[in-house]
Amino acid sequence: MSYLNPRIAGADVRVMSSNILFDKTLPDRLSLIADYYRASDADLIGMQEVNRVGTALFDTLGDIYATVALRHPEDKHCYTPILYRRDRFELIEGGSELYRSRGTDTKSMAWAVVADKQSGKKLAVINSHGSLILKSYNLEATNAVEGEMWRVDNVCQMLEKKDELRAKYGASLPVFVTGDFNAYASSESIQNMKKVLPDSAEVATVSATAGINSFHRVPGQPCPEGTPIDFIFVTDDAIKVLVHSIPTDETALTISDHCPVCVDAKLN
Repeated sequence: MSYLNPRIAGADVRVMSSNILFDKTLPDRLSLIADYYRASDADLIGMQEVNRVGTALFDTLGDIYATVALRHPEDKHCYTPILYRRDRFELIEGGSELYRSRGTDTKSMAWAVVADKQSGKKLAVINSHGSLILKSYNLEATNAVEGEMWRVDNVCQMLEKKDELRAKYGASLPVFVTGDFNAYASSESIQNMKKVLPDSAEVATVSATAGINSFHRVPGQPCPEGTPIDFIFVTDDAIKVLVHSIPTDETALTISDHCPVCVDAKLN
């Protein structure tokens, strides 16, 4: 069983984004996901599609990771929680909110501001699952047009949160934005994000994964060629990305229909 490569020398933090797929196969995949997370050496993990079955992972991984944002202020279940390492970080602030533009209550963002227990250095993660319009919604709308309008607004909401956190904790606060954006790099929503925060794959100084889609429809299938819909964006005035990776080994392909996205980064 193979996992992510060892953290590159000089990296201060490893951040991962991971959509775990809440279909009927999830109960059978939970132990494999937990094993993968344990072996990942990730400091913070932005998760998507964490339904009530998926929350079993929090107990399984509770010796390593604490969880941020289990419920929205509207008292609705949060599908986009964040994990952070208990031994390294103290939680300063965490929360979540549903997207203004969405079709279901599964589409939301969560955030966490943590401080390193030794250095006191703060950093933040904003984690997202982008809005989507499926035929099953029975709307007189299409994912390509109205759905993309929703995702453009999702990006606006994330950037508003980034600005809010930096106003509160300092203009130099390092912020990672993780998630399944349900959009390709050429889309308006992703282009709008990149005008403010660069894609970690495009600013990684050592290596980056390119030429594949992070989404592969069925767990176990290979990733097709193309571009990802899962991203990690960064405030590049406070974060130097060293390595961006989308692992496509057998284990990464099996844990979900999305491969994780991972960055090793140095904090300025």
